[in-house]
Amino acid sequence: MSSLVQALRRASARLSRGARRCSSTAAEAPSHPVVRSDSHGFHPEHINEIPAGFAHAPLVLGVAGAIPFVALAAPVRPLLDDYVPSALFPAARSAEYQAKYGAAILSFLGGMHWGWASGGFAGAGADAFAKTASEPARRAALLAGPARFAYGVVPSLVAWAALAMPLPQQLAAVSLSLVAALGADAAFASERMMPRWLMPLRFGLTGTAAVCLLASVPAAIEAQREELKREAENRELRRRAPKTREALATRERSLAAAEQAAAKAREEIAALEAELDKADRRAEGAEAELRMTQGAREAEAAAAEARREIVAAEAAAARAQLAAAETRVANLEAEAEAKRATEEAARAVAAGKTKTGGAGESPKEGAAEATPPTDASLRHRARGG
Repeated sequence: MSSLVQALRRASARLSRGARRCSSTAAEAPSHPVVRSDSHGFHPEHINEIPAGFAHAPLVLGVAGAIPFVALAAPVRPLLDDYVPSALFPAARSAEYQAKYGAAILSFLGGMHWGWASGGFAGAGADAFAKTASEPARRAALLAGPARFAYGVVPSLVAWAALAMPLPQQLAAVSLSLVAALGADAAFASERMMPRWLMPLRFGLTGTAAVCLLASVPAAIEAQREELKREAENRELRRRAPKTREALATRERSLAAAEQAAAKAREEIAALEAELDKADRRAEGAEAELRMTQGAREAEAAAAEARREIVAAEAAAARAQLAAAETRVANLEAEAEAKRATEEAARAVAAGKTKTGGAGESPKEGAAEATPPTDASLRHRARGG
């Protein structure tokens, strides 16, 4: 802690010595205490005044600071889609990021003057306001001290006001503010109140930034028109919102009624499906009964056919027996005819014998022997045979 306090004391002592040297220089100066440049314009030869120890640092950092202006410019941004991360820098917001970056750079330019005013000119101005100071010294100190402190916050306020504008106006305001800050810096450089070697770099970087910002203005205007068109459409939609809500409410009521009707229809469909299931089950039962009845009928038909075949076979056997009986009857009738013929022949012989003298035989016995068998006796004999 003590070492930090000692370091602060040494730094304050060096600053006070530098302030006294600046005040003595301003007091001893003749009628023109500040050495002026040739003009407020662009002097590339002043770049040679960069201290040799850190000449590369402002050049490298200045060029690096101009890269976002170039990369985010509307004509260049589409060419870098493969290199610029769209998640960090969306193409649709490139102009917005460019304007905000320009506002930050503008604040940085004002902060440089605050730093220079705090770095020694303020102490010189305090000593220059003594009673022994000349009027040129007082003017130089006023310009170097309070006026420069006041100017140091102006770019930040301008940048803040510019960001409150619509995007095309933001780009134009930041671009013009950078050019105005360049003019103020040129005036300060002509008074030797800032390094002259910085001005050639400032002219190049500020020109690049201003051109890139202005190049994004047409695209920003087009985007603004699209945004205004969308806002107009949104206002129209909000104006129509009551009617739209009423139509939506009517549609919702219609939808609710349709849903109720659909629910009722689904219930009816479910009831019909239940009845259909019952009818299907009844049909299946009837079909099963029909198959059973049909099977029984087919079995009865098969049995009847078998019985018919049996009866037919019995009838055929009976007809065969009848034919055989008829054959035996015919045979017996033939035998009976033969016997009758034989008997008639015998009776005729007997009759002849009787006439010739067979008086010893009885006529009744001859008649009994000669009586032929009847048809009934023959059929009985055939059935028995």
